[in-house]
Amino acid sequence: MTEFWRNLSERERLLISVGGALAALFLVLQFVVSPVANWRADSRQALASAKGLYEIVAEAAARSDGAGPSQSDVPALRNALTQTAGAADVTLVFVNIRPDGVVDATVATTQPQALFDWMAQLRKDYGARVVSADIAREAGEPSLVRGQLSFAQR
Repeated sequence: MTEFWRNLSERERLLISVGGALAALFLVLQFVVSPVANWRADSRQALASAKGLYEIVAEAAARSDGAGPSQSDVPALRNALTQTAGAADVTLVFVNIRPDGVVDATVATTQPQALFDWMAQLRKDYGARVVSADIAREAGEPSLVRGQLSFAQR
């Protein structure tokens, strides 16, 4: 390498040195200065996302009374879920009756308000309460949610 450097003219050495310095400056700006300068904006965006997710979970919790499952007429509850979902613009991907009488349902991507309205309708019309809920924003479309819910009758 030193022989290569010695064979270069003074002008070529200067050109390579300036190019290396510019490349090093670019790397420092790109990978050190820029992340440090943008951390506040990134933190604000993460906070806004967390607040939105909290609001979804808080609304789901407010609509649930948190009591345990009962063994009353479980097949009717399963039928109520499948029959009312379409009218509420909620698509069920999976519905299963567990041995303890709880009905699990996986909801495909939908509007949050449609999901919460459907949950409220089930509670009002069929006495179905949410035993557990895992509702998350859709990664590609943050205005939509998907969920895994467990229902029981009073």
